[in-house]
Amino acid sequence: MNRRELLLAGLALLGASAGWGGNPRPASGIDWLHDEQRAFAESRRTGKPVLVEAWAEWCAACKVMDRNSWSDPAVQRKVRERFVPLRLDFTEDSPATDGLRQRYAVDGLPTLLACRAPACAGTQSDRTTGLLQPAELLAFLASEGAAAR
Repeated sequence: MNRRELLLAGLALLGASAGWGGNPRPASGIDWLHDEQRAFAESRRTGKPVLVEAWAEWCAACKVMDRNSWSDPAVQRKVRERFVPLRLDFTEDSPATDGLRQRYAVDGLPTLLACRAPACAGTQSDRTTGLLQPAELLAFLASEGAAAR
């Protein structure tokens, strides 16, 4: 095996361990909406803020959160009780995702925002970017700002 083949084999193993094997992503246990209008209409109807997750198929941290954090029963319960969950897919680089990135001020993945207005960037939202373990995610979900906005 030459150096390039060895590197590619190593990346394939790393990708498989991070969940990039081309298989469907594991169910996170969260009933994510994928339509912004529907999510914000549900937010108005229920009075719950929208929990926006900016996510991508190629994002290793996103996959780890699906596997370890979103699948946690306490996290699932907190999301059901307090939020309307909306997952925005940034897998493809396109004008549409560029628009989402700008509207929601997404600088990295995964990004979580809790808000009540569409395109909830800036001061009207609580946000965090990066991998969160279940306890960290629960703290974000329980924060007063995340619930009030």
